Amino acid sequence: MPTSKAAITPRDIEINPAAAAEFDPLATGNTLLHESRNAALSTLDPGGFPYGVVTNILPDYDGSPVFFMARLALHARNVAADDRVSLAFAAFDKPDALTRPRLTLVGHAKRVGEERFAALAARYAARFPKSKLYLQLPDAALFRVEVLGINIGGGPGRNASDIGFDAYRIDLSGAEALLEAEAETLAALNAKADQLSALAVAGGGAAGRWRAIALDPTGLVLAAGERLLRVVLPGRVVTPEGFLAAVVQMAGG
Repeated sequence: MPTSKAAITPRDIEINPAAAAEFDPLATGNTLLHESRNAALSTLDPGGFPYGVVTNILPDYDGSPVFFMARLALHARNVAADDRVSLAFAAFDKPDALTRPRLTLVGHAKRVGEERFAALAARYAARFPKSKLYLQLPDAALFRVEVLGINIGGGPGRNASDIGFDAYRIDLSGAEALLEAEAETLAALNAKADQLSALAVAGGGAAGRWRAIALDPTGLVLAAGERLLRVVLPGRVVTPEGFLAAVVQMAGG
């Protein structure tokens, strides 16, 4: 869905981009989208006030945020009445969030249908292993945000960019075979523990027991304990064979 600037109302404040410290909004935003485990979710209470909760977050194959809700929860009932939501991403584990990059998305939260629930639930469980307990609840549901607006800042002196969510959206055209074979491809990668460790270190991660938990045509997400790391491929790939070959090459194998 195309990004709409009207979803986040512009303010009549003149900002001189030349006076700001440089930062890469594309790389920064992708790191927050793909390596964040949690985000602040705001829904609209019937009384008119925003209602905020902290939730787990999962990127869909195209990068769109997906989150879990039990349908009896207050924020789920808010979404049922008005599906406009906002998600805020930040380094919540850092002592001063205002000195770190932050990302805000707004859009419509749409419940994931039965035809996609199993695949996304498997991706969700790989990211949050304990979710296997609550994903089986009778009122368990996953919601995907159709993003309409985005605002990103890199911290003090790093002004928000005019970049739209289309810059972060991953092109899935022609990649059906890769997505259908995600589980098998990840299993093949996880059988090469040494290569995954080398790949993580080369991608800026610390040494450790990394495992592959998600993929898309442009990258691979690794996990080690509570750490997440997304490794960007040198080029777009759309087949399982091409993906495995790209990862092996990047790992120096």
